[in-house]
Amino acid sequence: MAMALAHEINQPLGAIVNFAGAARRSLTGRAVRAGELDEVLINIGSEAARAGDVVKSLRSFLKGAPQPSTDACVNAAVKVVLGFAEPAMREQCIDFRLNLAPDLPTVQGDQIILQQIILNLVTNAIQAMGTQPLGHRHLDIRTTREGRSKVRVDVRDTGIGLPAELGERIFEPFITTKVNGSGLGLSIARTLAQRLGGSIEAAAEGAEGSRFTIRLPCRGGDEVADA
Repeated sequence: MAMALAHEINQPLGAIVNFAGAARRSLTGRAVRAGELDEVLINIGSEAARAGDVVKSLRSFLKGAPQPSTDACVNAAVKVVLGFAEPAMREQCIDFRLNLAPDLPTVQGDQIILQQIILNLVTNAIQAMGTQPLGHRHLDIRTTREGRSKVRVDVRDTGIGLPAELGERIFEPFITTKVNGSGLGLSIARTLAQRLGGSIEAAAEGAEGSRFTIRLPCRGGDEVADA
């Protein structure tokens, strides 16, 4: 649990440091508009609140506490995650395509936990493309419905790919294909997905790149979420 919590709050804490640095640079050597500084402070507050929410949700979730019978919207979670990931994608010149199926049913679970599952896969994809040449960094996120019982999320990248010899071991703790990877993100994502009654699978995408697929059971069979 300690490793999971440390891993998951690293992203919002990193965002807080970046926003604070931006505020300091804004205050150095030039006049600053009140609205500009206010926006940065709002972002810092939002990220701090998100870190607290992640800790609260993960502690309860990983301890096996009964989960509230709530609805979670997959499309909404994808959009929130892209908001978190957008600065890193812009910095690394990653092109992304988003294809969200309309009228997806909801899934049962914590919205924050659902966001963390998707965020781990998107972060993994971004890191996998870090050494690829510019113009060859593409991220594709797609949501679809499988039959009447499942919602599917595909995260495809054009990164370094998946060594065939790893197979399912890619989801084991501390197994990573990246030089600076922790080897925790995929393991945590699969654990959380399984706790929601779902699954995550990995597959190679041609000579380069990979695809990670999340499958989650629909809530109540046919309930539809607003995206």
